[in-house]
Amino acid sequence: MNEHLSHSTAVTLTPRRAGLRATGDNTVEVLLRVQAPDAPPGQTGERPPQAVALVIDRSGSMQGRPIAEARRCADYVISTLRPRDTVSLVQFDKRVQRLWPAIPLRDASAVRGVIAGIHAGGNTNLFGGWREGVDTLADAPGTGLKRVILLSDGQANEGETDMPTIASQCAVWAFRGITTSTYGLGDVFNEDLMVAMARAGGGNHYYGDTADDLMEPFQQELELLGNLCLRDLRVTATAPDGVGVQIVNDLPRAEGAWRLPDLAWGAEAWAVLRLTVPDTTLPAVGDLLPLLRISVQGLSLDGEAVQREFAALALPVLNQAAFDLLADDELVTRRSVELAAAGALTQMHAAAAEGDWVAVDRLLETASGQFAGHAWVGAMLDAMKTIADSRLRERMMKESMYSSSKLRSRLAAKEEPIAFSAGDDAAQQPSYLRRKPAQGKTGE
Repeated sequence: MNEHLSHSTAVTLTPRRAGLRATGDNTVEVLLRVQAPDAPPGQTGERPPQAVALVIDRSGSMQGRPIAEARRCADYVISTLRPRDTVSLVQFDKRVQRLWPAIPLRDASAVRGVIAGIHAGGNTNLFGGWREGVDTLADAPGTGLKRVILLSDGQANEGETDMPTIASQCAVWAFRGITTSTYGLGDVFNEDLMVAMARAGGGNHYYGDTADDLMEPFQQELELLGNLCLRDLRVTATAPDGVGVQIVNDLPRAEGAWRLPDLAWGAEAWAVLRLTVPDTTLPAVGDLLPLLRISVQGLSLDGEAVQREFAALALPVLNQAAFDLLADDELVTRRSVELAAAGALTQMHAAAAEGDWVAVDRLLETASGQFAGHAWVGAMLDAMKTIADSRLRERMMKESMYSSSKLRSRLAAKEEPIAFSAGDDAAQQPSYLRRKPAQGKTGE
């Protein structure tokens, strides 16, 4: 598998405009795409064993439908795993309990019986529950994917509660090979914490507006895990002296590199880089200026390093008339629009957190006009306006944050259609490549 990935993974750099102005400073947006090959026949059926720790909040607020749906989702996870996969089970309220050790899943019915016995209790020692999930996997055999899946509907109000400390611990364990995905439920959980844990922990973050919306993101995560080919994907960028490089996606940093989402067969991870090129670095008109060199490295699912892939970009220096004739690349423009919309949604989150609905309405109106030509972003903003009109502060905060993060850190189909409609997107794409208008609702 490693040889196939090394030779077939494509790394490309596409500038928004394929040239530089000869006079003045230049700002250049460049789309980086890391494209996985299609899966070899039978590859997904022969994936290496995985290790999953299910960590379930059983605090008092989970009473009733939420805890019942959490049990159903946990049971679904068990149904997707194979006998040689490892699974552990942890529940937490103010007390943390390891219900099932990290052992190969040979007797699924026994684990299901333990899941059925989970009932709601007291406060929320979220960090303690997460850390117990990590500890269950720390000594699990194998070098394949190890993932903590954390579900909570509340705030961390027992044990360690400091968000930077918790997120930093997620990053430490991601470096050691144990990653974290988080699931928030309802309108009370701390979305800042749950997103920060998943970003630092190298996993994914989801939320369900209600218990009925919770199953779909679990299905999405498990379908993704079943189709991964590269994990711990890292990008290093080098540029000539004087040329500045920024990742517009605001991706997490890891050991001097930017970390891209884990990559599935037939999909692409991507980022937009913004280069600042001072006029003092420009050669004569007609000459090429080397601007950027990219290296990408990842791990196969069995833990082996995949050969580095390199891409380089050099652009010609053009006079103003020739530069003005250049057309913007359509895909680079669309991805840049998504990232601009992500910034607007982040502003909406901050305004909603302050309860400033005048600012929320103004931001929505501005964004709706600015991004009117982008169908998916437009559908997101329509969903956001419905929430804003209802003055649902907590829902607005969560939907704006998760939508913003989705725009910044999503996997895309290699040949993603320009046209968008929610129904067509769902029918044509695997669930983890869907472009949903509303992140917290099923089927939207």
